[in-house]
Amino acid sequence: MKLHYRLEETVEIDGQTYPLHLSFDVVLRLFDVLKDLELSEPEKVILGLNLLLGVSFLLDFDTQYEIFSTLLKTFELWKEPKPRYDMEGNELKPKLQKGLEHFSFLHDADYIYAGFYQAYGIDLMEEHGKLRWEKFIALFNGLPEDTLFKGIIDIRKRPLPKGKHAKEAKKELEKAKEYYALPGEGEKDEQN
Repeated sequence: MKLHYRLEETVEIDGQTYPLHLSFDVVLRLFDVLKDLELSEPEKVILGLNLLLGVSFLLDFDTQYEIFSTLLKTFELWKEPKPRYDMEGNELKPKLQKGLEHFSFLHDADYIYAGFYQAYGIDLMEEHGKLRWEKFIALFNGLPEDTLFKGIIDIRKRPLPKGKHAKEAKKELEKAKEYYALPGEGEKDEQN
């Protein structure tokens, strides 16, 4: 987000102007679509374009893919993980970007909602269709440390204490980590 420029509200494709739908709830739905393992690439592109522009194009898939990719890159909505390979050339699961494995917009939704309300007085449910992604993510990244959400992130990231005198602290932190663990999301692959 650039403070010295207005947020773009439309995009022009082949001489036609389309309104952009970039409210945070739409972008979060887009993330769900992109992560859905049951959807094919063409389905993801078609659904993604429909979410972001509110239209379906009667264009060949390559053109739709190019439009969709350009939108994702231009508005910094998704960074496709780089492919990784083992010694035999077999593709491995993508490695999560550092820091992202500590939260989930899906599983931490209650804590994020509470954090926004506590810190900014913003009811995210009332902001559906209104609060732009760029504003949402700036506020999200700026959530203060005294919110429960940030406390949970700290627990997930904090290394276990070491040493013979840290036995009780280690036990307490392990218990907290287990309580606040993300169900399956953020697990690192065996290659780490």
